[in-house]
Amino acid sequence: MTTIQQMAARVGRKLARWTGVAPERRAEFESTFDDVCRGSYHRGGVLALMAAVSAEVANVATTTVARAVGRELAITGGARQAPGERKPIVLIDDVRHAWRRLVVNPKLVLGIAAMLGLGIGMATAMFTVVDALLLRPVPFKNPEQLSQIYMGTERGGRTVISVPLFRAWKSSPAFEAVEGLSTSNVLIDHEGQLAARVSAFVSPGLFDMLGARALEGRLFHDGDGRAGTDDIAVISEGLWRAVFRGDRSIIGRRVTIDKEPVLIVGVLPANVRFPSWDTQVWRPLDYFALPPARAALLPQPYVRWAQGVPRADAERIGNDTAHEVDGATAKLRIISYPLAGFRLDEYAKRAVPMLAGGVVLVCLILCANVSSLLLARLAARRREFSMCSALGASRLRLLRQSIIEQLMIGGLGALAGVGLAWALVATTRAYLPDAYLLRTLNPIDLDMRALAVGTIVALATTLLAGVVPAWLGTRVASATSMRAVERGGTESVAARRLLRSLIVGEVALACALLLGAAVLVRSFINLSQVDRGLKTDGVLVAWVTVSGPDAAARSVVAAAAGDSVRSLPGVRSVAASYGIPPGGGAFAVDDWTSDVLREPVHLMIESYEVGNDFFELYEIPLLRGRTFQPGDADEIIVGERLAGVLWPGTDPIGHTFNYFKSTLKVVGIVREIRNPSIDSRRDNPEFYRTFRPRGYFGLNIRCDSTCPDIARVRQQIVASSAAVEVSKVAPLDDAYAEQLSRPRAAAALAFAFAVIAMTAAAAGLFGVLTYAVGRRRREFGIRSALGASPGAIRTLVLRDGATVATIGIALGVGGAWLLSRALAAFEYGVGASDPLSWALVLSLLTATTMAAAWRPASTAMRVNPVTLLRDE
Repeated sequence: MTTIQQMAARVGRKLARWTGVAPERRAEFESTFDDVCRGSYHRGGVLALMAAVSAEVANVATTTVARAVGRELAITGGARQAPGERKPIVLIDDVRHAWRRLVVNPKLVLGIAAMLGLGIGMATAMFTVVDALLLRPVPFKNPEQLSQIYMGTERGGRTVISVPLFRAWKSSPAFEAVEGLSTSNVLIDHEGQLAARVSAFVSPGLFDMLGARALEGRLFHDGDGRAGTDDIAVISEGLWRAVFRGDRSIIGRRVTIDKEPVLIVGVLPANVRFPSWDTQVWRPLDYFALPPARAALLPQPYVRWAQGVPRADAERIGNDTAHEVDGATAKLRIISYPLAGFRLDEYAKRAVPMLAGGVVLVCLILCANVSSLLLARLAARRREFSMCSALGASRLRLLRQSIIEQLMIGGLGALAGVGLAWALVATTRAYLPDAYLLRTLNPIDLDMRALAVGTIVALATTLLAGVVPAWLGTRVASATSMRAVERGGTESVAARRLLRSLIVGEVALACALLLGAAVLVRSFINLSQVDRGLKTDGVLVAWVTVSGPDAAARSVVAAAAGDSVRSLPGVRSVAASYGIPPGGGAFAVDDWTSDVLREPVHLMIESYEVGNDFFELYEIPLLRGRTFQPGDADEIIVGERLAGVLWPGTDPIGHTFNYFKSTLKVVGIVREIRNPSIDSRRDNPEFYRTFRPRGYFGLNIRCDSTCPDIARVRQQIVASSAAVEVSKVAPLDDAYAEQLSRPRAAAALAFAFAVIAMTAAAAGLFGVLTYAVGRRRREFGIRSALGASPGAIRTLVLRDGATVATIGIALGVGGAWLLSRALAAFEYGVGASDPLSWALVLSLLTATTMAAAWRPASTAMRVNPVTLLRDE
């Protein structure tokens, strides 16, 4: 006997002792177990022996558990059964029986699996998004210790710190590491093609702090970023593949970035998105030895907190250090943000839970629909279950067979759901630009976490939808049930009540979702049609970068660029500006005061720097005063809202207000620009200053009936001067469309959820009424034989459908009213009590439910009593 066989025999002896086999049968058990092991070893070798031993161990474990709960089962470990001993139930027989039952009616099975797959796929796709945004740790080393910090208060503060404070924090015991960065936009010139990308200057140790590794080449070393070693860069994998086509020889070559030859030393993998989702170029910067061209840059600090130091103590130490080193922070304190996958803005804080809740509601509706179909299917098999029960089958056996069938259907639904989730995620990534997606440091992809959740959802959904129908469907009494089925009787009272309750629940949830969809769709329509206060159609915007030794030189370049575009056919006017609607101007939050206010006003203000033709180009009317004149410097033009806040009840012309260290004089008032958004904080009062050329600004181009070709506009601007570059030219309406992308996506998703819910509710009502008509054929035949007209029979069925729908709508109205509170943050120009929305919802639900009930009612009225009695 080999060593492996000896080990198997030892396992058999231990099993006999552990399971309490009677001493007189123990030798027989061990002998039989040894025979099974020998036969398996000779037939298939070691693997077959291991499989046989595993199977025997599983059987013995099952027997032990059964005995522990008070039920005796035969030990099947190869032992011969004693006379009269109950034969074990073989699970494979139940699986085969379930498969044979499923293939009898494949259409129904596939329909149930499709509904399960729809719910599973939506839930898995939604989890994939939420996981990337909120749950999954960022792909950095010990992400729970990483934070972005700044000195300020809850109302705002300084996102950058002084270099002396940066140095002091690096040696502070509060932090294990402190690194800094500064963000910018760059133009990459590769083979004559320009690509605008988001860039970041980072301290050399940043990637080490994150634990990032290069995909190709290397990252930054100590000493990089000083004068003479600052002409290197690391690029993202996305940029490497999109612009450089994945060419590995790019490592060690120079690429023109912002008209400067820069050596590419490495490529970061796609999962490293830092500090934002769209950063694709990183350059080193030593803040302690800044090159002259970047002497004005200050670090935005990112830290890894020291291990073993409580966070409150670490913040206290950091605050004390800041107050000692930098007197400007005396009234400020450390504000930290954990380095999570996504920092929720106000819209996302409301939208993500709402959309996740919509998915849950749709899944509940689909579960209710599946439950009703399963219950109807099992109730139709009461004759079969009665015969099995009469032949000795226990209810536990019938229940187990039913659940196995449902698990097999659930498996099909899980496969369909995972495929749907993959398609939804892939479609989102393929057809929506990054600017439309929620910004996250984690890529949105279907990983093992999502698949695990999808599997759990599939199992939970299958059990939730199937256990109760299986319990009620297998509750039979052999004699009465067989007699009732043979005479065309109906299902049990409990099953009938459950069916009606499920349909009522579906209609109620569909009503709530329909109201939410109506509110979101109407809010989006209102947002898209609001008067913005300026005319944007027929406007192109070119984002231009100019270089020059001083402001005067940049002014000459900017004027030449504007003149070159103005000469194109079809161009009516051109105006330069720093700050372009709807992105807004420079934001400033502070306590503002004017020469007439006694108390400061806390306010967020947007400031634009505009050329003389800006107001005429956008057709913004001047209400009082004048526009800008040559020589204006500290003169401003204010919008209506700012005038009302800073100079209430007073004509602001000639008055002043303090803007940081400047005193600005009002020379004109113009019509307010509206920035429509459900977030009121994005629509701020504004004022205008005269345009002063910066390194990066916009050229606003007003066209006549048709605009010139975008490529020609770019070519004309670039040809105007060697000191100008164009990063992008696009219609301004595209920017407004992008601004509305998230409300549009929320409205579209809510509408899709409502359509699915309404369709599922109608399908459930149709299926239940069709089943009920089939079960009541004898009743309808008798009614017809006694003189009932076909119309009366149809009205009877329609009344049943209307009753269920009415109860569901009544409950749904209450649910919709509760849902309206959650939707209040998404409303724009419409409320949940809007009568038009309610009229649309109630009309749609009534029409849909009546349409679902019409076909079964028409079938009932065509029952022929003569044919029915002959069949009986």
